[in-house]
Parts: sequence; C-alpha cells; structure tokens
Amino acid sequence: MDWAAAAALGMIGGGIVEVVAVWGNLAAWQKARHLARRRGRRLPPMIRYVDPAADTLVAVTRLVLGAAAALILHTQISGAVTAIAVGASAPALLAQLGAARALSAPAEGDTT
Repeated sequence: MDWAAAAALGMIGGGIVEVVAVWGNLAAWQKARHLARRRGRRLPPMIRYVDPAADTLVAVTRLVLGAAAALILHTQISGAVTAIAVGASAPALLAQLGAARALSAPAEGDTT
C-alpha cells in the first residue's frame, strides 16, 4: 500500500477509537442524568464527562499516532481494513514497542 493511503486510513482508525471513547463518556453522562432525574436531583452538566480541550488534544494525538503507525508499517499493509486496524491499535502497538525496548535495555549495574 502506498504511504499516503496508509496514513489516511491509519488516521481513520485512530479517529474511530476516539469516537468510541467519546461515545462512552456521553453514555456515562446519559446514565447519570437518568439516575439524577429518577431521584429528583439536579442534572449533571455534560462538562463533567467531556473535557473539550483535553479530548481534542487526545483526538489529534490518536489521529497522528494512527497515521504514524500505518506509515511505519505501510509496506506490510495489504488492504484498507488492515490499515484502519493498525491506526486504531496504534497507541497500544506503540506502547508495546516501547515496553519491549525498555525490557531489552540492560539494568543499571548489570555487567553480564
């Protein structure tokens, strides 16, 4: 797959993950509103469940990570669904690579 298509599809994968995360927060807000309504309490504001500044930064980061992971693996990606899956799994994939690198580094004071 060419690099531009891989990057675009990777971004879509990262975007899908962010949409699912935001939906989870909105569903929690909805549940809290229903509970408050049943109990006759004040309804919780949406801002308690969605932080526009932080959520926007996380969304941009997920898009960039999705594109980066797909770019790194673009020669191994054979189709659109694979590129989207790579983009969606980018944060976990890159965390795994970072953990593997940390484990392979020798411990301080290790002379073997």
